[in-house]
Amino acid sequence: MDGDCALERLGTPGWVAARNADRMPANRCVADAMRSSVLRVFLAVGAGIVVLAGCHTIERRPGKSPLKPVQMSPDSVVLDIFFVRFPVGDAEVNGDLWTEVDEQHFPPEVRQRLAKNGFRAGLVAGPMPVALSRLLELNDKSAPPGTAQEMKGDDLNAEPRVVRRHSQVRAGRRTEIQASGVYERLPVLTCEPRGLCGQEYQNAQGVIALKAQPGPDGRVRLDLIPEVHYGESRLQRVPMPGGIRLEPGRPKRVFDELALQATLSPGHLILVTSLPQKPGSLGHYFFTQNLSGKLEQKLMVIRLSQTQRDDLFDPQAPLPLDALGEAAR
Repeated sequence: MDGDCALERLGTPGWVAARNADRMPANRCVADAMRSSVLRVFLAVGAGIVVLAGCHTIERRPGKSPLKPVQMSPDSVVLDIFFVRFPVGDAEVNGDLWTEVDEQHFPPEVRQRLAKNGFRAGLVAGPMPVALSRLLELNDKSAPPGTAQEMKGDDLNAEPRVVRRHSQVRAGRRTEIQASGVYERLPVLTCEPRGLCGQEYQNAQGVIALKAQPGPDGRVRLDLIPEVHYGESRLQRVPMPGGIRLEPGRPKRVFDELALQATLSPGHLILVTSLPQKPGSLGHYFFTQNLSGKLEQKLMVIRLSQTQRDDLFDPQAPLPLDALGEAAR
């Protein structure tokens, strides 16, 4: 009876069930065997699919990463910043090298103030001088990653003789380059319009404040201002639109009268160093260093490496003809 009901549930007519009732045990065994065989086939096929899926290898393309390259911010520029150490008064670095550097790029009054305070600065707008390329050891090693804030003049205490950083700078953002180590006592004499002025600072350090402003034509204006940071860190009031904000920092003396401004195209360089015949000047403390009882001179080189803006025209600015047309209306 159980066999008849089972066959009827499977769609087998009753007369067939009655006729084959005596053979039901054999039929059941055959059905069970068929189901077991089908089940084994499905399990085998499923296992094969799992194995194939688990062992499939992604094709690799040599020399090409599947990841999308990191994009620079549209208002940022990339600078190469070098510090080079050499003997004070070296004839080549203080003489022959500067015959290929344009010191006339800066106004005469700026150059005069810089010289009185022990600084020397110039611009290289063409091919890099061979002497400078050799001095920077450009063919010996690549630039390590980093930011301009990590540029420290006292990194020159150790080898190598040349310190280089590849730094990304946002437009209009203040960036600090530490030009010197920390002096326990720093007596500063400056030549100002009112005469010779002096002041001593404790735990002081020479810093170059840098700002970059990209133009629509791919060139970048760089502003460099020498500063002396001294004393202990504390909260400083920083003016901002609509009020002020508090930021940690040390007191500083800003020398606005010694500010440098230059407009660079990619590949152009700014050179800044001290005048060896001006000991005790502000430039002397910024760009010299005492190593194991021996005084050495430093040269800072800033090169504009890359900019994101290279259009000839600013799409947001009206063309002169358009402005004339609007005026005529």
